[in-house]
Amino acid sequence: MLLKLFQLKPIQTTVHGFTLLELILVIVVISIMAVEVLPIMSTSTTISLLAQAKQLASDIRYTQTLAMTKGQRYYLIKQSSTTYQILSSAGTAVPLVMGNTTVTLNSRITFGTLTNLPNSLIEFDGRGTPYVTSASPGTALASTATIPLVSGGNTHTVSITPQTGEVSVS
Repeated sequence: MLLKLFQLKPIQTTVHGFTLLELILVIVVISIMAVEVLPIMSTSTTISLLAQAKQLASDIRYTQTLAMTKGQRYYLIKQSSTTYQILSSAGTAVPLVMGNTTVTLNSRITFGTLTNLPNSLIEFDGRGTPYVTSASPGTALASTATIPLVSGGNTHTVSITPQTGEVSVS
């Protein structure tokens, strides 16, 4: 019995942690995943920018259609670097599809410098003719107006032609 008391039992050691090899493998796997994901993320920003430009073009066409169907002037105005509204000739905001009266651009997308739109607006009369002022009779659009949307180093431009008010995205 005395022998049992003094029997030495092996000490169990438990090691917690990672070996250097395991740590390097995890870093390599994460690096490979990051290299694969980054191009996808930048592509989604480009797609979002193009979608936003097409939405702006659609809203400009909607403004023109409102003016032609109602027989009165409507205009789309840039309010800030990221928002715009459609207004009637009386200055009343027009509710859009989602019920909002103000459109806010997607994150990281802003308006660039507008060309040939000195008042940051495009107005249409009952015939669909574009104007650059909200006063009546107003100043007709003399040359193609451009509204660039910018995100990072990418740009898509919405163009409006004089007389016809044709809207295109490039």
